[in-house]
Amino acid sequence: MIVQRVNEHQFIDAFKMWDTYKNNFSYEGLKALYEYLEEFAECQDSGTFELDVVAICCDFTEYENFEDFQAQHNMQDLKYVTGGSKDCLDYYTTIILPESWATDHFESTEPKLPFIAQNF
Repeated sequence: MIVQRVNEHQFIDAFKMWDTYKNNFSYEGLKALYEYLEEFAECQDSGTFELDVVAICCDFTEYENFEDFQAQHNMQDLKYVTGGSKDCLDYYTTIILPESWATDHFESTEPKLPFIAQNF
């Protein structure tokens, strides 16, 4: 097996090279996804994660906001993206938040900010 380490820019470029998948994630979304997968790889016995653009695009979806998610999945019983309770999306799947969520003006429990969810 040949393994190649990629940095954040190479990771983003790997997605942007594919005509089919280049618009699956925003630039901010790809940065957040890279950080998540890098941390995930560190937790693996091998310490690595195979970069498979097609598989990642099948496993994760970026949503413009929580309303976009609800409209696509008809899950009106969920009220929040995060919170860890049964009325929160993060109770059921992995949520990856871009840096825009870490701003000082983040006050809403139902933000109109983009996020990535692992498909379930």
